[in-house]
Amino acid sequence: MKVVIHSPAFHPMIGGLEAFAAMLAGGLHERGHEVVVLCQSDLPAGEAEPFPFRVVRRAGFQAMARWMAWADVVIHVQISLKGLLPWLITRRPLLVSHQTWLREEGGAPLTWQTRLKRLACRLAVNVTCSAAIGRDLGLPHIVIPNPYDDALFHPRPEVARDRDLLFVGRLVSDKGADLLLEAVARLAAQHMHVSATITGSGPEEPALKSQAEKLGIQDRVRFTGPLRGEALAREMNAHRVLVVPSRWAEPFGIVALEGAASGCVVVASDGGGLPEAAGPCGIIFESGNVENLARCLKTALEQGAPDAREHLQRHQRARIVASFERMLLEMTTPHTTS
Repeated sequence: MKVVIHSPAFHPMIGGLEAFAAMLAGGLHERGHEVVVLCQSDLPAGEAEPFPFRVVRRAGFQAMARWMAWADVVIHVQISLKGLLPWLITRRPLLVSHQTWLREEGGAPLTWQTRLKRLACRLAVNVTCSAAIGRDLGLPHIVIPNPYDDALFHPRPEVARDRDLLFVGRLVSDKGADLLLEAVARLAAQHMHVSATITGSGPEEPALKSQAEKLGIQDRVRFTGPLRGEALAREMNAHRVLVVPSRWAEPFGIVALEGAASGCVVVASDGGGLPEAAGPCGIIFESGNVENLARCLKTALEQGAPDAREHLQRHQRARIVASFERMLLEMTTPHTTS
């Protein structure tokens, strides 16, 4: 099967869309399919292409149309108007993988661009990363959740689990790290010996450090800066609880899976797809409610990590790739009627 994946954002850019596109392209390539990724990102000067599949960078209209005509099936990682125009010429079977909300921020009226994207989705097979995204989309869809890197995130018995609360993410207001600091202060006022680690970077870092000082908990809060790969996996294994206090309704929340796979109790807000990512073993609190968060953190610290194996198995990379492969094969297999 010849597969074109249109993902304007791609390596070396860093983010959920980029990581998902690389994961899917690599998984389909490993299964013997011919894969071409069309993107708009550049490699640093002198850096060789790190992928075993073809990547066409800065693909223009003609190049996209040529590759889409070559393909048996086209995948849009989040629908793009720029990628729709060449697809309209070729009209190959189209699968749209919805990795985030197809709407405007703050409930604003839909722009003409979003309306056009929603109209185009009626011509495609729609896959959403969570049931929450599917409900918001309001079109026929199939839910295939996102995977986590099960080769990297797993229990590491050699790492001492001697730290309490861990936050991992961009230090922006939507991610809610300030809510975690407020909750830590409340627990400290109850004479609980609890500490928190803030892992990540962003424009709110100075404000968060200042907040910790004003709350009198600066000695209980540790800022590590951003961690990735092996360093992040070991940091998760060193903590008992992973906290995902997002104010924003996350489309999914892979970090919750990574925490659960590393042996943490996961405490997450109730918006968007986060409860689905945390699964039946997570503890869910009302988004923005510091008192509720503090109670959930106390519960999480008092209990051990639940058995998350069954939940995690549903999110392993091989299983997710196989689900996409089955859909693509069905889309490209001629159906006969008797």
